[in-house]
Amino acid sequence: MITMDVVNLHNQNRINELKLFVSQFNLQFESDIDYSLAIYDDGKLVGTASKARNVLKCFAILPEYQGQNLTSMLVKAIEDRMFREGLYHFFIYTPSHNKQIFTSIGYKEIITSNNITLLENGIHEIKKFLLNLKNKYRISDKPKSCIVMNGNPFTLGHLYLIETCASENEEVIVFVVSEDKSSFPFEVRFNLIQKGTKHLNNVKVIETGPYLVSNSIFPSYFLKTNNEKEVSQAQMDCDIFVTYYKPMFNIIKRYIGTEPYCEVTSIYNTMMKKVLPSHGVLVKEIERKQGEEGFISASKVRECLRNDDFVSIKMMVPPTTYEFLTSEEAKPIIENLKAKQGRH
Repeated sequence: MITMDVVNLHNQNRINELKLFVSQFNLQFESDIDYSLAIYDDGKLVGTASKARNVLKCFAILPEYQGQNLTSMLVKAIEDRMFREGLYHFFIYTPSHNKQIFTSIGYKEIITSNNITLLENGIHEIKKFLLNLKNKYRISDKPKSCIVMNGNPFTLGHLYLIETCASENEEVIVFVVSEDKSSFPFEVRFNLIQKGTKHLNNVKVIETGPYLVSNSIFPSYFLKTNNEKEVSQAQMDCDIFVTYYKPMFNIIKRYIGTEPYCEVTSIYNTMMKKVLPSHGVLVKEIERKQGEEGFISASKVRECLRNDDFVSIKMMVPPTTYEFLTSEEAKPIIENLKAKQGRH
């Protein structure tokens, strides 16, 4: 008899059972998983699926049980869970030879990169989303340059990169990473970048949406990981950029800053220089701005916040950022920052 149950992720024995099962399919049971289902046939584990927030992952069904509608049963159950959590846009990663399984139940392919396919379902569809973004911010069809940044928080280093780009190009888009996985929430980061670049008439600040440097596409950016996944995720992010963002916004050049500190961002920069030029996007790398104590970085600012070193902070951030950091609104963010350790 086929039964399906929710796996208790606090039970190490259950987790070990799933780890062993998915390893047969060359899958890893990843640390960010927050919900898992298991299908049994008279006590024998025959299939499983999990999710990490709105990303469905670790789908595995024994070959002899495939074709019995178990995939759609698992997908529906996990989607129901996401609905209950207020999530209405879903992603699935799958080996490319399996994509037909998911397109047959309504998922749409976004990209296939390194034999991995990313699909989506729900309230967004990438082309429509980007067209709406373009219309919302009244982005022209002229050729333009862009920068993608997190701004966690916005520093004089970020400003220097934007000002350099603005001085060399007629139109500039600054894409702000939408994913709320950083110490500073998206709205705060977005507002600080907008306020800090108000004097630049040829710069438009807009959000990336859920498709660039997002936890769905590029979880390694937000995690301390050291494996080949960082490279494949960076490639997928670059492939999405050239396939969708480049044509929608007519981007011919992308500016990046040199990366002396963060290995993941350095891998990302290397991948951009490898992928983008062959698709008509010049990558221009600008030497990171230096202050009195070396290169300016958001991570240094966060470290100074942990140590209440506002004298150093004042030398690394624009006045608009400093004003925010010394406001009442910033206090909960700074307290949170002091309480946690992490890359972002």
